[in-house]
Amino acid sequence: MKKVYILPLVLIIASIFVIMDFSYAATVGNSLDLDLPPRSALLREEVIEDAMDEYEQTVKIKAALDLEFIFDKDLHTSFEMQGAEIKGQWQMFKLGATIFNRVESYIKLGTSELEVEWSQGVRAIKVDADPGFAWGAGVKGVIWEFDNLGLRLTGDMQYRTTEPDVSDISLASSTVIDTGADFNIKEWQASLLVSKKFELPLKWQSIYIVPYTGLSISDSTVDVSFVRAGDAADYSLFDANNDELYGFILGCDIMPSLSSSFAYSMEVRLLNETALTFGGAMKF
Repeated sequence: MKKVYILPLVLIIASIFVIMDFSYAATVGNSLDLDLPPRSALLREEVIEDAMDEYEQTVKIKAALDLEFIFDKDLHTSFEMQGAEIKGQWQMFKLGATIFNRVESYIKLGTSELEVEWSQGVRAIKVDADPGFAWGAGVKGVIWEFDNLGLRLTGDMQYRTTEPDVSDISLASSTVIDTGADFNIKEWQASLLVSKKFELPLKWQSIYIVPYTGLSISDSTVDVSFVRAGDAADYSLFDANNDELYGFILGCDIMPSLSSSFAYSMEVRLLNETALTFGGAMKF
């Protein structure tokens, strides 16, 4: 009779320990742990990759806001004009839609706050523009995925333009007033990027980061001109282009969790320009 009582008691105690162990595993780490063997790191990585890819593929619409700072962008001009460069900011709202889960087309709407400087002869010229309307469009797509390395090759092509009103004109340190001044900028860019996803485990949940790098080719058409009252000379930066066509891109996307609807990004562009962009995107 004692054996009959001992066996149910052992089963009850064992069940309590099993329930306690399962409850502890369910409250520590991210939810993917529940479906993974604790000693299978390879399977864990595959599940994370599949979960992130599935999350990306189920997203049809993405809205983003980018704040871009242009510190220095040299322009190529005729021999008479030297040291031409453009500086300023772009604030762009981007709305994109995925097509076939591989290609994303998007439009950009926002404002620009730009200034252009150059020397014409011995006279230094600076033209500032008011915040003006800017728009653009582009397409981004996955070209190839290297499954063994966990790398993704992505291509991006985009165009944007702005035509703000001129606010201030400085010619040889003196102010010029010209209500008919022109300020028109058109830009296009094509880039090829390589990215890789990483999991950054923290105490309560994991953060997922996607660093990327690559090369770009871009060009601009910058038309800035004005006429000083009482002066027959035409001060014009007509059809100025990028001094360097090829650039280097280094950036990183951050997703707080696999279930997050938000992603954050930072990007640096060098060689053909010195620029920094901070961005945030919402997927829905």
